[in-house]
Amino acid sequence: MSSSLLSVINLTKKYGDFYANTDVNLNVKEGSIHGVIGPNGAGKTTLFNSLAGSTKPSSGKIIFDGQNIEHLEQYDRPILGIGRSFQVTSLFPDLTALENLRLASQAQEPARGFVFWHGITRKGFGQRRALHMLHRLGLDKQAQTPIKALSHGQQRILEVGMALMSEPSLLLLDEPTSGMGVDDIPQMINLLKQLREECTILLIEHNIRLVTEVCDQVTVLQAGKVISEGTPLEVSQDEKVKTAYLGEGI
Repeated sequence: MSSSLLSVINLTKKYGDFYANTDVNLNVKEGSIHGVIGPNGAGKTTLFNSLAGSTKPSSGKIIFDGQNIEHLEQYDRPILGIGRSFQVTSLFPDLTALENLRLASQAQEPARGFVFWHGITRKGFGQRRALHMLHRLGLDKQAQTPIKALSHGQQRILEVGMALMSEPSLLLLDEPTSGMGVDDIPQMINLLKQLREECTILLIEHNIRLVTEVCDQVTVLQAGKVISEGTPLEVSQDEKVKTAYLGEGI
């Protein structure tokens, strides 16, 4: 059985008298895809922000690859191997798809990449890695297309590619299908299935089809607390989950 790459122990985050997360426990096994679901206001994004470092928990522990990281700053976590995409796309709209990926690649080696007195083709500057990523994403033909001219679905897929440029061992995806059309979602599902071979994935998602098809384990939050955890089938049959979020028809 795979060991846990990420463990969250009694994680609590409060704002004044309001508890966004209360004693959340979570174990993400290495090589798995783990989903976090729940109704709006359940505390999913607060949990993700704590894991990514943009929010500091009030108490509890976050252990990644055997190391306590709850005290680390946001910019330290990608160095350890934690990548993240966001619910709202955070791409550079006037740059091309290739240029966005090249910037993500250069950010991993700023001393070599951000040297503005050299031409952009000098020593590749991440060009080969960016082209390879475009091919993996099925966006070869969009290499020279400005981001603002891409469909929303293409932007969401490209943003996953941006996060992958850091070669993370843990990839945090915040609603990767948010705003995507029905026709685009199968491409995201196929991409996530492929990524299982190279990194562990923890995702927030409202699309139950995606959760059912790609996730090994699912954790359900309600009002900041874990109310259920198990396989997609086990969670879908939990009466507490039906009442809180999924509905009797799921």
